[in-house]
Amino acid sequence: MSDIDPRQVLSRLPDDEFFDRVVELMRLYHLATAQVRRPAPQEEPALRRTSNALVLGPPRVGKTELLRKVFDRLFNEGSEVVPIYYSFREPCRRAERFARDYLSQTLAQFIAFRRDDPRLISLADEPLDVIARAAAPEDYLWVRGLIDSFTRALESNDAALMVRCALSSPAVASARAQISPFVMIDNFHLLAENNDCARQVHTEFIRSLAARDSAGQSATYLLCGLRRPTIELIPADEELFDRLEMIRIAPMSQEHIEQMIEKTAARLRLETSDSTIELMIQQLNYDLFYIRALLDSSASQRARLRTFMEFERVYTAEVTSGRICHYLGAVLRDVAPDSRSRRAALEALQLAVEARDSVPIEAVIERMSEFSIDAEPVLQRLHARELLEISYGFVNASPDPVLADYVRSVYRHEIAGARRPVAGESLLGEKLKHSYRLMMSRYNRAIEAQMVEVLSRFDFQSAPASLFDQAIFETRYRSSSRVQTRRALDEEQERVRLPQIVSVNNISVSEQSGGRLFTATGFDGGIYSDANEVLWLIALINSKEPVDVESLTRIDHRLESSAREHAHLPVVRWYISKEGFTEGASERLSSMRAHRSTYAQLDLLHDYLVKLAAEEVERKPASEFELVIPIEDEAELIAARTVEQIARGADFDQEAINQIKTSLIEACINAAEHSDSPDRRIYQRFTLEDDRLTISVSNKGNVAGWMNGNAPAASAVRGGRGRGLQIIRALMDEVGFERTDDGTVLVMTKFLKRRTQ
Repeated sequence: MSDIDPRQVLSRLPDDEFFDRVVELMRLYHLATAQVRRPAPQEEPALRRTSNALVLGPPRVGKTELLRKVFDRLFNEGSEVVPIYYSFREPCRRAERFARDYLSQTLAQFIAFRRDDPRLISLADEPLDVIARAAAPEDYLWVRGLIDSFTRALESNDAALMVRCALSSPAVASARAQISPFVMIDNFHLLAENNDCARQVHTEFIRSLAARDSAGQSATYLLCGLRRPTIELIPADEELFDRLEMIRIAPMSQEHIEQMIEKTAARLRLETSDSTIELMIQQLNYDLFYIRALLDSSASQRARLRTFMEFERVYTAEVTSGRICHYLGAVLRDVAPDSRSRRAALEALQLAVEARDSVPIEAVIERMSEFSIDAEPVLQRLHARELLEISYGFVNASPDPVLADYVRSVYRHEIAGARRPVAGESLLGEKLKHSYRLMMSRYNRAIEAQMVEVLSRFDFQSAPASLFDQAIFETRYRSSSRVQTRRALDEEQERVRLPQIVSVNNISVSEQSGGRLFTATGFDGGIYSDANEVLWLIALINSKEPVDVESLTRIDHRLESSAREHAHLPVVRWYISKEGFTEGASERLSSMRAHRSTYAQLDLLHDYLVKLAAEEVERKPASEFELVIPIEDEAELIAARTVEQIARGADFDQEAINQIKTSLIEACINAAEHSDSPDRRIYQRFTLEDDRLTISVSNKGNVAGWMNGNAPAASAVRGGRGRGLQIIRALMDEVGFERTDDGTVLVMTKFLKRRTQ
């Protein structure tokens, strides 16, 4: 996030290893601080309410670390929001145990926050009297009173009273200490257990979510856990959902996972290669836990990960006997504690994995019932843990390929009784064949994406005709290097006039030829009219040999149906083959007046169009973009996404992009807090020059507080005011203010550090 007070309190990863979560982190942070923002004078009291939130996402995408990072930021700021983080460590079965643990954690974290001493969080393991003695003098009396009330509840042996007293602690802290608790509950799904304790705790939590006092909510709650049971724990209450934000956490992007792998491998002194990193991401399905487990295992064995064989050896060991194996085994034991129900669970998983299609739920339960009388509850728990999916009476396998390999391995050796090979592992041979197919599939998707990008760059340009004619291209450039070819293409006289493409559709897949078929619709001549509309029919053919006449006939037959559907449009055909075309096929395409290219020509066309676009940008000394957003919750995220695209296009690195996004979000939030703008708008201008990005943020109206151009006092920063400006100055290269007739403009600049070749 920033270099300001970067103490790790609860988080486990340093900031430089916490990738791709800036927007989500800022969203949670501003949810937490919404209660203490100064509202605009025009805002109605009914609108000045904060929301609770659900954080939802697939397993192992880093939700817990995200919550811990939010805790650290709020704790280090020490403002008017106190973070409380509580994680259920096991299903809730004893009310007294839960209530004591929750109260101890809440009070210990509150006291540590008030005294700005993270070490005091460990007091949660001490008796309540010890925790009370550590409280700051101004808090001691009410902390002591709360503990005495809880002690009386324990003596009464009233489970409901114990739970209610413990869960009221954030509201008591809010009222007595005049602060705003932000309560983050992790593993909330564990309250789905069917017992009195879980039901009582769940009821009280829902009561807390709906609680209000005269000033609004007494605390903001954020719930996080397995998404399926967590959603089911929220009752169908319209008002509750109206005040409940849904924050969805997606898997990390490939770019950021690559950065994480490279950084972790460097720290572990582990040799990798680009191809094995790609394979790791695809085979482990972007899963952070699996990736870290495999990297740690490789480092502990002093193994290398430079080849597919080296990677698959480590992977096979992890799935059959390593950390991944033991983790998935523990998950399975949680779902099915006894041996018979665990056998039934494995039967269900094996059936779903091997079926490769939907299986009727009755068939799955029938197979499970041979081993357990609790087949249906076990199946529901498998669904809740996302080990498989139940939908409309059918069961489908989980999309997790690692889980599928684990299930096959366990079933093969522990149930089917297959002997392990004398040397090696049968799973290893399967994965080596699979890794080749996986990377070829990855390669094919990359070519497809490149082709779609090329079409999207069609914008009435003229391109070298040889890029659309394999025979001419090979005659001219067979003996030329790539550099020589690119230079010669610029000098070609024969040109193909490109349309502007409006939409691209994938219409079919030809399994026999390994081809994908597309339609692209657009306009010729620069005028958008029916007369100028055009249809391109495209075949992308991944054949191992040059396409012959027979294969071409099959492909052309499949394209004909689309041509007939658009008979009113002029049609252009473009065939792109990895290995080109035979002489006969080339003559056939020539008679059809169809374009024909290889993958190499497609790549050169991509480079040519990118170069044209770059030259167009270079002709403009500076590019300016304007954005206007309303002053309302989360509008700043629109600005963050906009500036990310601008900065990425300007070749800023990811660290700089995150700093720019964070600074702009801070600027928008603070502009909204301290403005009395009559039109309730924030105006932004992005000026992109060769070596910098300059962002101006303003609104119409008198602007006070942190935007007056003066640095805040240290005491104000510790109190939370002026913090936004301090963060912006730490993250941006230049920060200043300009006075205008309408108010004040904040101007931020980030210089571009060119990547070395």
